[in-house]
Amino acid sequence: MRPVDYAAFVDRTKQFAGKPTDEQRSITLYGLVSEIGSLVAAVKKRILSEGGEGPHWDQPNDEIKEELGDSFWYCYSAAHVMNGGYVDILADNIGALRTEMSGSDDRAHMIEQSLDPANRKGFLEGAATFQHANGYTFDDYQRLAYKTARTDGRVLLEVCLALLWQHGAELLRTMLPATEVALHTNVANRRATVILGGIAWHLSAIASLYHLSLDDVVASNCEKVQFRSVRGTPTTLHDAGRDAKEQFPRQFDVAFVRIGPQKSRMYFDGKPLGDDLTDNYYEDDGYRFHDAIHLAFIGHLGWSPVVRGLMKRKRKSRDDRVDEVEDGGRAKVVEELVIKAIHTEGDRQAKAAGRCVVGTPTRLFPERTLINFKLLKMLRTYVDGLEVAKNTFWEWEDAIFDGCDMFFQLSNEKQGTVHIDLERRTLSFSPTVCPAVQGINVGLGMGSAQLSAEASDTTLGPAEREWAKRENRCAETAAAKRATLDALGLDPNSAELWSEIEVRLGAGNIVYIKTAKSVQQRAWKLKAVDYKIAFSRDADRISCTATAIADIQDMAT
Repeated sequence: MRPVDYAAFVDRTKQFAGKPTDEQRSITLYGLVSEIGSLVAAVKKRILSEGGEGPHWDQPNDEIKEELGDSFWYCYSAAHVMNGGYVDILADNIGALRTEMSGSDDRAHMIEQSLDPANRKGFLEGAATFQHANGYTFDDYQRLAYKTARTDGRVLLEVCLALLWQHGAELLRTMLPATEVALHTNVANRRATVILGGIAWHLSAIASLYHLSLDDVVASNCEKVQFRSVRGTPTTLHDAGRDAKEQFPRQFDVAFVRIGPQKSRMYFDGKPLGDDLTDNYYEDDGYRFHDAIHLAFIGHLGWSPVVRGLMKRKRKSRDDRVDEVEDGGRAKVVEELVIKAIHTEGDRQAKAAGRCVVGTPTRLFPERTLINFKLLKMLRTYVDGLEVAKNTFWEWEDAIFDGCDMFFQLSNEKQGTVHIDLERRTLSFSPTVCPAVQGINVGLGMGSAQLSAEASDTTLGPAEREWAKRENRCAETAAAKRATLDALGLDPNSAELWSEIEVRLGAGNIVYIKTAKSVQQRAWKLKAVDYKIAFSRDADRISCTATAIADIQDMAT
């Protein structure tokens, strides 16, 4: 990659470009120094993992490569901000090195004595035309600059780390008030371009020590930076070429029905979807709702071997091993591992940030920027070899963000309906449920409301009234609420109970219900998981008949 192209990329991807210049300067300098610190930490971990002086200290890893790329991004960003436009810091650095080595003072003599004569000659010859070399790449700079290295191996690595810190201090010095600059003279005053060129040299040298191509380093950085800013066409659905019975429905609802304390059940198409859900943990941490993330994988990635199996939509019709490989047990284990990794990282971040409150659900990854590239790359390695490896990083980010949102809302409400739209690649949530169960009637009730008293009817809570007014169904909602309470054997005229049940009406006679406290306890006692309603009306009144329904499988126990 050409540095001039990378500089343009950095300028395009600056999310703080609209801020005042002084603020941009602070962001870039603090960002660069922070990334230098992260690079030093990554190198330290790599060395310590090999026992300090082990023979394999110079083997690269993804973390070092990523931190090098991030440091270069901030280096170029700082150069642009501090100079008011593009400056070729690499060519400037080569020119400065050439001038330094061609001098006749003691410093030039010391440098000459410490360099291999062949390297010195090769550098000076290459540097003579480098500034005029149209279209040079990062690798071109890396090869030429490394000829000026005065040490090698671990010694050079230590030199690079120490001088990167020093150069960082020099940059931050430019932000000091004049009085502080005058009082603290132990750090040199140099042009920002010279300092940034020095930083680039030492970053390049570290890449060389770890056998990394600088072109590859910045290319990986571009991929990382643009996965959020560049969103293309969604990946083709993995079951697009299959029969409808082997495809995920393109639009569908999954209802999470609370059937007892810390116990829920998913319903799809009127039937239970999998086994009953519990946390499988000593505390109520809401993990039973993690299936919402499986649904987000469907909505954004078109992938979930776990849910595909539960829906009985495995791809068995062709002899192409898709059923065995993509929809089989191994892929399901991988999916569960991916979700556990997401939950663990989100929980770790939340605890570190102090966002966890005992007894209250925690929103994992409340901001997209918290879904770091390191996590996405790790998940990509988990699914390597599976069809979902084709999905882009931004699709993974969408799946994690929306999945954690659905997970949080379910944990907060303890029930709800997740709507998945594969055509639009979206998910939405409602706290009410209508599992559409064909079960056994366990209660019958009646309720009514006056059409003329819609606005003043206190049966409805604020959220219900707002929804009902918008849909012009106030009287119907109030009547359905009273009828449902009556079907559960409760007082339909109790204001206290009205606050413990929430009703939403769907198309036709579909009703979505959410219960709490004593109403919920009564529903559990009757094993009611769904409700059916029917309306009739006369001149000024609407009446509703409600039936409470239990799942057949519950009545058999």
